[in-house]
Amino acid sequence: MTKRVMRVFTPSPLLVTLGRIALSGSENAKVLADNLETQFQPVTDPSVPVVIEMVDVALRSYFLTHASEPKLTNPGEVQESREP
Repeated sequence: MTKRVMRVFTPSPLLVTLGRIALSGSENAKVLADNLETQFQPVTDPSVPVVIEMVDVALRSYFLTHASEPKLTNPGEVQESREP
C-alpha cells in the first residue's frame, strides 16, 4: 500500500471527556477547547507584586534590547564541518 492509502486508514486517537468518547468534529473541538481553557488560565493574583514587577522589568529590558547581527556561515565553513 502507498503512504497515501495508509494515511486514509490510519485511525486518529479518540478523545474522551467525562466518560464519553467525542465522535464528531465539533465534539472534538469542544473537548480540546475545554482542555486548553483548563490548562491556560490568566494570572490574576496580585498577591505577589514584587514578582510581577520583576517580570515586567525583565520583559521591558528584553523588548528594548536590540538583536545582534547573526554570524553568517559560508559554504566553505559548512564543508569543513562535514570533513572527518
